[in-house]
Amino acid sequence: MDKLRALHYFAHLAESASFTKTAAAFDVPASSVSRRIADLEALLQQQLLERSTRQVKLTELGALYYQQILPALSSLDDAEALLKQQQAHPSGLLSISAMPSYGERCLTPILNEFSQRYPDIVLDLHFSDQLTNLRRDPIDIAIRGGQAPDERIVAKKLTSNHFVLCASPAYLAKYGTPNSVLDLNQHLSLRYRGPDKVLPWLVKRPQGWQELHPKIRLISNHGSHLLNAAKNGEGIALLPEWGVQQMLDEGSLVRLDLDQEVRVAPVETNGIYLLYQRLKYQIPKVRVAVDFITEHLAQVPR
Repeated sequence: MDKLRALHYFAHLAESASFTKTAAAFDVPASSVSRRIADLEALLQQQLLERSTRQVKLTELGALYYQQILPALSSLDDAEALLKQQQAHPSGLLSISAMPSYGERCLTPILNEFSQRYPDIVLDLHFSDQLTNLRRDPIDIAIRGGQAPDERIVAKKLTSNHFVLCASPAYLAKYGTPNSVLDLNQHLSLRYRGPDKVLPWLVKRPQGWQELHPKIRLISNHGSHLLNAAKNGEGIALLPEWGVQQMLDEGSLVRLDLDQEVRVAPVETNGIYLLYQRLKYQIPKVRVAVDFITEHLAQVPR
């Protein structure tokens, strides 16, 4: 049997739960897919799929097997793409995953120029705060807060991820300017909802980090929504400096420098990083994208 082809069929079946869709993806009859899977199960002496007239789903062992073979299949695909594209001009589908706020405010504005420079590259953008496993997920480049997860992932720092308290001049004129972190409890706050929870406002005390409890005016997982609310005078926001610097410079927002630093986590994420697999950088479409994004977004430390 052609075990590699069977593994590709099985991986697609695991994702699509459909013999018909898998057959169409590989342009073969559904009966061919069924025979390959049966041969693979016979070889492994394990049932990988539960079949019924209504659905196809993985067995418990099938799900485990799928997770184990996926990185290997991905590496094989990368190796083939590398060989095919090594001498070619940048082209093909390029998958980029970025945090929503950073993607919208910083990444999206430069992509029109990128597409004009490399018209044969099709951009597939995915904005999410969820962590991305570059060795498992079909993502070429990711932009996230934090360091590289392992030595096979390259992390290029684009900017710091320092959070600052800010409010509009109109809000401060109406409610007054807080001078200490305790004053914040008398103000309205605009809060960001992360993937798992609403981000707290923390301050360092002798006994450890403690949460502040200003009255919440608005909660959103969309950074631009919070930014607009802050500019409209609805409350005080704690947002990344890279997202508010332009408004601070133009005066539509004012930075609040209090007696103590306020954070969203005890250990501050030290930067926004461009992440990619070391091997993939040799593929032209990935290489030019990494270089372009770094050139346009990487900030020289002050």
